[in-house]
Amino acid sequence: MKTSAPAPTSSAVKLKHLASVLHQPVRWRILKELAKGEALPVWVLAGLARSTPPKVSKHMAVLRKAGLVTVGYGRLYKLSPNLKPEADGTRLDLGHCVLKLDAAY
Repeated sequence: MKTSAPAPTSSAVKLKHLASVLHQPVRWRILKELAKGEALPVWVLAGLARSTPPKVSKHMAVLRKAGLVTVGYGRLYKLSPNLKPEADGTRLDLGHCVLKLDAAY
């Protein structure tokens, strides 16, 4: 009898998106800030990520398309509800893998 690998949970970010999304250090910095639990506007994220608001807006579009972040009232960005950051914001469970956000980048 042939067994197959279990299907990823619905909370998992699509695996095919991870490599293309996570190859930018600025996106790691954005995720690290959002993992702390506060919804933030682009201009604040730009300062925290050491980038500019136009560039961060483009990064946020990529992160939204991948299902990592959502945008709400007032154009405030936060992590998607299906992602599970640790309480201290140093690790983020993406379903297929866990990101260690306190690593040097």
